[in-house]
Amino acid sequence: MKLKTTLFMSLLLASTASWAGGYQLQEYSVTSAGRAFGGAGIVGDDYSAIAFNPAGMTLKQSGMQLGAMAMDIHSNMNGHLDDGPRIGDKGKLRNFKIIPHGFGQYAYKNWRIGVGVYAPFGLGTYYNKSWFGRTHALTSEITAIDINPSLAWKPLEWLSIGAGFIFERMEARLTNSTNPYVRDGKMSDMNADGWGHGWNAGIMISPTKTTRFGIAYRSPVVQNIKGKHHLQHPLAGNLEGISSTKLVDPEHIQLTAYQEVGKFGLSAMARWTRWSRFDLLSIDSTALAPLGASPSQVNESWRNTWTISGGVDYHYCKNLTFRTGLAYDQGAVKDPEHRTARVPDANRWIASIGASYMKGNWQFDASYFHMFWGKARVNSRASKTGTSTIHGTYKTQINSFGLSAQYHF
Repeated sequence: MKLKTTLFMSLLLASTASWAGGYQLQEYSVTSAGRAFGGAGIVGDDYSAIAFNPAGMTLKQSGMQLGAMAMDIHSNMNGHLDDGPRIGDKGKLRNFKIIPHGFGQYAYKNWRIGVGVYAPFGLGTYYNKSWFGRTHALTSEITAIDINPSLAWKPLEWLSIGAGFIFERMEARLTNSTNPYVRDGKMSDMNADGWGHGWNAGIMISPTKTTRFGIAYRSPVVQNIKGKHHLQHPLAGNLEGISSTKLVDPEHIQLTAYQEVGKFGLSAMARWTRWSRFDLLSIDSTALAPLGASPSQVNESWRNTWTISGGVDYHYCKNLTFRTGLAYDQGAVKDPEHRTARVPDANRWIASIGASYMKGNWQFDASYFHMFWGKARVNSRASKTGTSTIHGTYKTQINSFGLSAQYHF
């Protein structure tokens, strides 16, 4: 019984280890994506400042925008497990997700009031059911949706300040096989959700009409996740229970700069994210009670990260703008021992292009970027006390396409 308890607690820990991490998303501005998010929030050519830096809301009058970005993920994992004979194919991770967003604001003198709805965190990975690491991961779906009412004020010609409140809804589904020796379809299936709240704030300084600097802060958001856990035990049969854990979405600080030079706009961004908060994860599931299991913990030991980007806009004419950008995004997983099949995170480069077309009160945007991932090695257990260790290397590439429309009142 002790061996079975250890095995299935390990599977549970593997299932939930990526909840607070996942992929940090910033794909809620098609316009900004075209310049690799350089200057996000202070360029003033869309309404996404509500999310990036609410002080930048003062650069726009009343209006709204709707958009979406599509993420196309392709990844292959070659490797093996070292804890006994396993049956399975190499891992093929495929996913295509559409990430929508919407913003709107109203201008009154030197004040702006607005609201944004967007996804700051998310993960969607789907493995082939017969892959050799199916006890570590099959499906991972995590979505965090923010509702972000915000207020901005421009007390001086060169100074703007803004702040907002964040209501965040998180939903997740995580599955994995529970029988490592045969493909019998038995699974651990967890569905959970919760609400959290936080805030964001920013300052924008404009020493000249063509020069802007910004600093923005997003607070941590505490999530108390709770939901159903259905476990198909090869010997004990179907087990039902409640799973729960406490998660903290990390805070970040973002520095931005923007400079106009003739027909060109030069932008830059540096963002620090406190992923070290995702250090120790404690999980409880009443479905494991018949197996004699108790709440357990897993060490994640993620590191704080930096994202650095720069972009260039070329205003070809009054109605048409082209842009491009390059970014470096540091992975939160610091070594193969802490990289999991749920979150095969790694350092990556991002190259992007985009364009805007304006006609009357309308603006239409399109963007494309490609993520270049380094090879990500994995050498991790399903949990601290688990026996299943996965070894291998991920090769991943991601393409993203975006479209949006703005209407200025």
